[in-house]
Amino acid sequence: MVPLLLAAQLCASALLPPSRLLLPSDAGLTEVLSVPINEGLALTLLEANAASQEILVNAALDLASQGADEDPYGTVLWPAAQVVAQALAGLELEGARVLELGAGTGLCSLAAAACGAEVLATDYREEPLELLRDAAVLNKQTLQRELRVSTRLFDLQGDEPLPLIPHVLVAADLLYFKRTSSALARRCIEALAGGARYVLVGDCGRPGQGTFIDELLNAGVREAAVTFRRVDGWSSGSHRHSLIASCDGGIPQPVSVGLLTLEPSDLSGSSPRSG
Repeated sequence: MVPLLLAAQLCASALLPPSRLLLPSDAGLTEVLSVPINEGLALTLLEANAASQEILVNAALDLASQGADEDPYGTVLWPAAQVVAQALAGLELEGARVLELGAGTGLCSLAAAACGAEVLATDYREEPLELLRDAAVLNKQTLQRELRVSTRLFDLQGDEPLPLIPHVLVAADLLYFKRTSSALARRCIEALAGGARYVLVGDCGRPGQGTFIDELLNAGVREAAVTFRRVDGWSSGSHRHSLIASCDGGIPQPVSVGLLTLEPSDLSGSSPRSG
């Protein structure tokens, strides 16, 4: 594989914004986006449209009133996914195993698969994984190549071990809450300690970022390695329900995204980090 820092430096610039595609959608409940990854690759992504978001938010509110958890956020594209996807595309991924946690609509998983990786995309909700699977079919047709991406329900906060130890572990826009952020840090350590070559995490300065960093440091990750490098990204510009995001879309807007990259050498007791 290309050294991660070099790949990230080369690929995490000059991102172009996503754009809406006027294609038929399933029962009028999905939006179709074209998301540029690099000069040679743009991917088709499906996300919940306005009507679908309204349904999901109402379901979440109903369950919340009953003391249950429901999450409509994973059915739309968030800015960090495009940045992480571009970083992935800068690696040599042919034949590599990639695991995405909290995949949501799955842009990172689709990008890795388009670059030749065998990908397992996970989320604790089925709705975003359905969007991902449908998008994989569309991209197979557009790219004229097989995309080796499978999906699985998996709660990163649970006690179950990672479903596999990948060559590359990725996560984007998951650091909303302390509990999730702490769990993601533990999963990063689990992957690196188990033999993963790289971990990529994208975040837009969500409230749980501090907890995530503290958890990594407490686990012995080198302080110098726990740095989110700023990358220019984009919002999708598509509709957002007011309880999902404060901005209701319109046109894509520039967004500052943080990209964290870790390697096994960043764990305590390892040899100095290369690159």
